[in-house]
Amino acid sequence: MCGIFGVFPGSVKNYTFNNLLKDISTISNLSSARGSDTFGISFFSKNKIYTYKSFKNPKKTIKCEIFKERVFKNINNNILKSISFMGQTRLVTTGSKFVYDNNQPIVTNNVLGVHNGIFFNEKIFKKYKKINFEDYNQKSDSLIFFEELSKFKKNTFVNSYINLLKKKKGNYSIAFRHINDDKIYVSSNTGSIYYLYDKNNGFYFASEKKILNDFIEKSYLEINQDRIIQVKNFTLIYDLKNKNLDKIIHNNKLLTNSYKVKFNKRIKHLTNLEEDNKRFLRLKRCRKCILPETYPLISFDKNGICNFCINYQKQKFKGKSKLEKILKKFRSKSNDNDCIVGLSGGRDSSYGLHLLKKKLKMRPIAYTYDWGLTTDISRINASKICGELGVEHIIRAADIEKKRKYIKLNIESWLKRPKLGMLPIIQAGDKSFIDYGRILAKELNLKLVIHFTGYQLEQREFFIGFTGIDQKLKNNQRMTSYSLMTKIKLFFWYSKEFLLNPSYFNAALFDNFNGFISSFFKPNNLLHFFEFLPWNESEIEKTLKKNYSWNEDAAYGKNQWRMGDGQTAFNNFIYYTMCGFSEYDNFRSNQIREGLISRKQAIAFCKKDNQIRYDALKNFSEIIGFNLDNVICKIMSFKKLY
Repeated sequence: MCGIFGVFPGSVKNYTFNNLLKDISTISNLSSARGSDTFGISFFSKNKIYTYKSFKNPKKTIKCEIFKERVFKNINNNILKSISFMGQTRLVTTGSKFVYDNNQPIVTNNVLGVHNGIFFNEKIFKKYKKINFEDYNQKSDSLIFFEELSKFKKNTFVNSYINLLKKKKGNYSIAFRHINDDKIYVSSNTGSIYYLYDKNNGFYFASEKKILNDFIEKSYLEINQDRIIQVKNFTLIYDLKNKNLDKIIHNNKLLTNSYKVKFNKRIKHLTNLEEDNKRFLRLKRCRKCILPETYPLISFDKNGICNFCINYQKQKFKGKSKLEKILKKFRSKSNDNDCIVGLSGGRDSSYGLHLLKKKLKMRPIAYTYDWGLTTDISRINASKICGELGVEHIIRAADIEKKRKYIKLNIESWLKRPKLGMLPIIQAGDKSFIDYGRILAKELNLKLVIHFTGYQLEQREFFIGFTGIDQKLKNNQRMTSYSLMTKIKLFFWYSKEFLLNPSYFNAALFDNFNGFISSFFKPNNLLHFFEFLPWNESEIEKTLKKNYSWNEDAAYGKNQWRMGDGQTAFNNFIYYTMCGFSEYDNFRSNQIREGLISRKQAIAFCKKDNQIRYDALKNFSEIIGFNLDNVICKIMSFKKLY
């Protein structure tokens, strides 16, 4: 369970900032034996409250220069004279630690507090027992409790609080402050809080007797040692202003005075995550699309319109008649197969196969290349549609164990030097998908290879934009058609990154190089199906669900674009965390430019698109074999572009 603690000195003399840091370090390190997934602390001084929360463990947080800088900047010598603090080292149970509000001290409208234990919630238990995965955005039991506490009226607050405790199932050890008052409340039904009220009228508590005793012995504060008492089935109320302590026996009459509001206080968040959120909201975005100022090579005119919107040309589809003219050359007049098509099991390839077989009367063979990140849902979809259409489906699988090892090596290398231009290296191993189309066509003596690609909506300038190279794209231009100068610049940029980060020289090196060659140099004479026909999302989804019981992947949310790629959620988590946008922002911006949706709709869609898909991330981490929480911690601590 978690470790909670509070230090409220009766008097502070000759106390320095370094003394404060050492005391924080001492009690948090002692408490972290009970849990060290996250760390949080709140400082109280006269009319001010400062809060710092971190998803890192206590030792790393306190050693971090950002923590020292933010605390030192706000807590001066004058504030030190009346300083007190309360905090927690958390063992995560319910509610992801990467959701800021779940981490403690929890701050609601009127309450700031810490909680050790688990409040049992029947509804949440039943829900998550059934679906068997953690909802990243799920509220913790502690947050739900403090939100309930915030709703109580001021004049009956204490009685309402005690009655709430009596109704709760589970174990609890709680300490909190009502933001509008000078009182600290401490309660436990298990005895997992020990307190000392010394001769100087100072009040100290911790989750275990030994933790509190060891802190008292090592502290730089003048604490008069006295009897340490266990809190069990009663509530303590410590008055910060008058330094007196009252006690409420839960089954007896109140022994404290009626609750009174003294004055209003405002909490200042020192945490860098909170600051990042504020900067994210201030990001300048194009007034036509939704791309932000962090998008590589972006600029804005005097009206706030970005250069990508100004230079954008709507996709000119080649048309059904031109497509039919090409297909006619290869269409079989017997029952023989006449083409081979790439099938991922995603939305576009599934719908494209439907059109090709049903509407255009071709006789295709489908193939899928599984490089280790093909999702189960996409496999099921591919199976359904091939079965319904009577299409032969050829599977080519890589040495999946080896491919996943390469992905892990690339991720580990990227984390050592997180350059966003290098992020596509994670998916370098999937480039053989195109190669197998050529290979199988030759084996089967088929002259036509079709891929269900070609939408300009999928155009993503930022992929190479993060290398500093400006390659103007049009009609979802293939990488093989980039100018020779662009390819040379990219080669030298990647080579420089390999030299600056030698960990890339590993077992994945040859596979990465082959991915580069396949992407930029091997001839791409395939037929890109959706260069001919316009894109209609509602028609696609309606057709697939009605005719083939096509499954959406709930892990990817409402937007099912690229749902067949297992690394999508991971890459987008990085882009969104570090840059404030993802592939979805790019996709929705292209939809705006094509006149398919409004800017208002795009903003609403992206709010949902960019929600962190924890279950998809968890699945990816388990397949590849890395500790997700450790990697997320690293990514979230990287310097942001905003």
